[in-house]
Amino acid sequence: MNALRAACAAVLLMPALASAARYDPDSDRAVLRQTATASHGAIADAAALALEPEKAPAIAAGLDEGVRLARLAADAARALDAAAQLRAADMAAGVKDGALDRKLKELAEPIAAERLRWDRLAPEPEELKKKAEELPPEEKKKVLSLLAKASSSLQSADDALRPFEESVKLAGSQALEMKAAQKDSLRPLVEVSSAAAGMISRSDALPEAAAEAKARLSALGQEPRGVARSRAGEKLEAAREISRQLFENADTACNRVDDFRRRSAAYERAAGDYEKARLAASAGPAAAKAFLDEAQRALALAREHFKK
Repeated sequence: MNALRAACAAVLLMPALASAARYDPDSDRAVLRQTATASHGAIADAAALALEPEKAPAIAAGLDEGVRLARLAADAARALDAAAQLRAADMAAGVKDGALDRKLKELAEPIAAERLRWDRLAPEPEELKKKAEELPPEEKKKVLSLLAKASSSLQSADDALRPFEESVKLAGSQALEMKAAQKDSLRPLVEVSSAAAGMISRSDALPEAAAEAKARLSALGQEPRGVARSRAGEKLEAAREISRQLFENADTACNRVDDFRRRSAAYERAAGDYEKARLAASAGPAAAKAFLDEAQRALALAREHFKK
């Protein structure tokens, strides 16, 4: 039992692995699983001892140890639930009130405006090239030179726009992943909280059940002994049942928090990819705009030759 206490203390004193950027329930989960298992084990072992007066001290000690460990398990359950709630709040804030959609719109609009401009200008070099066939040779040469320059600038603008468009597309897909992960996290979150609450409730009920069982132990030497043993056994079984339910609640909380962590990790990955794509797109289409300005000037000069 001393070894168990030392192990529990060591887990409780472990440095927190989670940071503001990373949710990790391992420490709380380990304490919860270990202490809940040990609590149920202590009470089940006590209840399994022979109901004889000489065994009463050992049975009482087992009950006391089960209650002590149940309190530690309840503290771990509170911490586990609180950390999950905090992480859930962070995820909810990240997708709240259409903030992601507004940011995406702010990124996409200037890029889309330059793409629309490119779409409008892109056909012109070929159209003007056909018309240039009717110009005098010297005029035709000048026009074709301007059109070549415009085409080159349009190609450069297209090359400059594509990475930004891909970044906006990627940011949009990762925003959807963030929303999906946050939504998927809600069910295991509710299950973690429900299981933790049930475990804490049973931890609160266990001291009274253990006290009633210990009170019956003091009567084991009294006559009729069969009745005394039966009554003590009933109280011990009641305490054992509470500890069993406590263990099952703890096991459920530990399993569901694993599900919640997987959703949290999926959200974190998507958020990281979203932020990278957002930063890449936020540089803006300045280079593409400059190339389009060049193309537009060259096309304007080319058109002047058809007015003569």
